[in-house]
Amino acid sequence: MPVSLDKTPAPRPEDMDRAPAYRPRLAKLTKPFFVLADTTGQFTPQAPGNRVDILTVEEAADFSVERALQRMDFMATCTEVPSLTCLLVYASSAAQAAGITRRALAGD
Repeated sequence: MPVSLDKTPAPRPEDMDRAPAYRPRLAKLTKPFFVLADTTGQFTPQAPGNRVDILTVEEAADFSVERALQRMDFMATCTEVPSLTCLLVYASSAAQAAGITRRALAGD
């Protein structure tokens, strides 16, 4: 008779009917987003109550090298046009990142 090298005991028959209980994570996970905003209304006409115009919202890359390249690209855009502002915002969605940026730059 062959000898098994596996030291794990075989499952008991009464344990085979039950699945392990996994608990789902209900918390919203935040991700970093790069947000490019215009504070002067140079690119689009603004309404009197709207002082910040969101131009681009882009999710930051997972890897640090790609994220550094994204940051350099956004910063190069911001240095070419003086009225642009680049922010790194942690949010759960792109819409939330745009809202956070608008409130932060508007001073509300």
